Amino acid sequence: MSSIPVRRTARVARSTKDSENANARPSRLTSRTKSALGAATTATSGRATASTAASKAKSITSDSTKEEAGVKRKREVLVEVTGLVTNNKAKSADVKGKEGGKLKEAVAKPKAVATSTRRFIGGAALRRIPRATSESTTVSKTDTEATADSKSSVDHASEKMEIDQVLPPTKEEDEESQRVFKRRHTEEKPVIAAEVLDDSQAEADKVAAQLEVEPSSSNAQLWDDLDEEDFDDPVMVSEYVVDVCTYLKEIELATMPNPDYMEEQNEITWENRGTLIDWLLQVHAKFGLLSESLFLTVNLIDRFLASRPISIAKLQLVGLACFFIATKFEETYSPSVKEIAYLSDKQYDEDEIRKAERYILRILEWDLRAPGPMNWLRRGSKADDCEVHARTIAKYLIEIGLVERQLIRFVPSLISATALWLARLSLGREEWTANLEHYTTYSEEELFPVANIMLEYIITEPVQHQSLYKKYAAKRYFRCSKFMYDWCRERWTENANVNIAKDLPQLKADIRDYRAEVEARRANGEEDAAAVEEDADAVA
Repeated sequence: MSSIPVRRTARVARSTKDSENANARPSRLTSRTKSALGAATTATSGRATASTAASKAKSITSDSTKEEAGVKRKREVLVEVTGLVTNNKAKSADVKGKEGGKLKEAVAKPKAVATSTRRFIGGAALRRIPRATSESTTVSKTDTEATADSKSSVDHASEKMEIDQVLPPTKEEDEESQRVFKRRHTEEKPVIAAEVLDDSQAEADKVAAQLEVEPSSSNAQLWDDLDEEDFDDPVMVSEYVVDVCTYLKEIELATMPNPDYMEEQNEITWENRGTLIDWLLQVHAKFGLLSESLFLTVNLIDRFLASRPISIAKLQLVGLACFFIATKFEETYSPSVKEIAYLSDKQYDEDEIRKAERYILRILEWDLRAPGPMNWLRRGSKADDCEVHARTIAKYLIEIGLVERQLIRFVPSLISATALWLARLSLGREEWTANLEHYTTYSEEELFPVANIMLEYIITEPVQHQSLYKKYAAKRYFRCSKFMYDWCRERWTENANVNIAKDLPQLKADIRDYRAEVEARRANGEEDAAAVEEDADAVA
């Protein structure tokens, strides 16, 4: 007999008084007590006595106490329950096969789940044991007392498993979790870090080796960084100027008109276009507007005429509407629509000009970003020390590109670079330096085709566009149009076909000879200082 005091009977007796558990299923102890009392009543035929019944009840209570103490160890309970089912299966011959199978499944399933459903949380192991099914196994009324005892044992084991759901991890599980944690944090990350360090070190060694190699003459930078001097000038945006020039190179190609668009026009010709541009030159000079407004006006006219054929009666209206759009885009204070209508000598009213403006913008898809050659001329003139005479002559030459139809096919950057090169050549500065080549983005050989067209336009008689010639024959422009005409006529005949690539070596030789002659006069003192300076100015 066990020495542990029996307290189970009293606790069960108190719990059955609660109304909440009034309909609860009988516990194992209660069922065993009822069966024992039933056996005692059956034995009242003379063989059983009061002492015999008391001893049986006492032994049952002792057995239940032992089993209760054993249930606290989960693994032993599962073993005992499994063995109990095995023994009772032989005893309960009247239990139905289907219900017996359910009882076996209900007992065996918690054991499998208890050993498999396990996860690690913060180093601790949680064992999840599913709640036992509420469906009880039905046994026929002819079952023996052993069957009732086995059923109550299974119910008690299920109740204990529900209460004891979280168990501490075993020693083996705790050691395994620590090994996994250490392997994940000490093996994988250092290996990856070591690989990254090795790659970075190899890259650093490669860069250091490249820096140690002395640059060859072919890779040496021949041009000077002129933008570095403007680092403190926000207007020059020296940190973005390279990206800006790259962007201008892209959009000047996207906004180029079709050079052969006049083939699709039925009524207007190249002569009509030239007359319109010559008149717009006068209008632009009268208002004193920026050069960008004039170049954008001509670009819009060419792009629109390349998209839509128009009648000769609407050509001036197209020119006025494009001029109105360009001035509003480029100027701070643009002419009003009333002034634009006045320029047409009242041939078009204000509503017609606005309507034409909306139509042209819709055809061009509101794309007004065409860059003119003035941006590139300023960029190249910076490499020429902003020499004012060369820059003024170059402005005259790039405006030839507005009226000469053969120059429509060339991008503004190429026209600007050629104009600056010809201006320097006419002033006796024949060298196309590395700085000029870098900042204009063109070599000397690339400028020859455009230079031939410009020179042929100048020596063609009679002068094709009087407005352009008179504009730059003024004193404020150093009479550069007359100067270029005289310079060209000294070297080529009237209406000649110019081949600048063939004549360039002789032109450069003449310039060097004349410079040497002036230096010789200055050294010998044969002429006074005024004459020497005059000759120097003529060369330079």
